Amino acid sequence: MKKVFCTPLRGRQRFLRLFGESSKPYGLASGFVVLKPKEAVGLHNTRNREEALIILQGQAQISYGKNSRIKVKENSFVYIPPQTDHDLKNTGKGILKYVYLTACYFVCNK
Repeated sequence: MKKVFCTPLRGRQRFLRLFGESSKPYGLASGFVVLKPKEAVGLHNTRNREEALIILQGQAQISYGKNSRIKVKENSFVYIPPQTDHDLKNTGKGILKYVYLTACYFVCNK
């Protein structure tokens, strides 16, 4: 049986997995990410999974698809559809903090 839990977001690490495992075919996975100015996550694709980004602090540029970009500020929610190549770069002068959440469907590992 799953239990309710709380994880403090202290920001002392660059990446903190909040819950879930990327190798599981169902459910959710989440993490807390801290990026320095001009630092980027790197181009990636969550395959058949949707991804949500919740920008907690700072500002960023989300690059996706071939040449598309959007600028986001803190207190923003970003939705990334399945099968979308994307990257996130800190474009601010301070630290960027955000939480990501990915969800799987029945075709997650196919």
